[in-house]
Amino acid sequence: MGKDKLRKFAEIDQLSNVYQLEEGMALRGQWAQKHFNNDRPIVLELACGKGEYTVNLAQLFPDKNFIGVDLKG
Repeated sequence: MGKDKLRKFAEIDQLSNVYQLEEGMALRGQWAQKHFNNDRPIVLELACGKGEYTVNLAQLFPDKNFIGVDLKG
């Protein structure tokens, strides 16, 4: 991997709104309990932009856990 890419990954890791999973497959089946402290279903929205729609969905459906992912968001 190029030095420029490694530098960008290091910069991204410092952002407060970025979560990078380090436990990998060890969390399989345990996401809701480990990160949300509940067993509610998880809804994953891909290409969520800035996440406004995801936040609104979370407010409408508090019985679910929402995760929004966007490469440029």
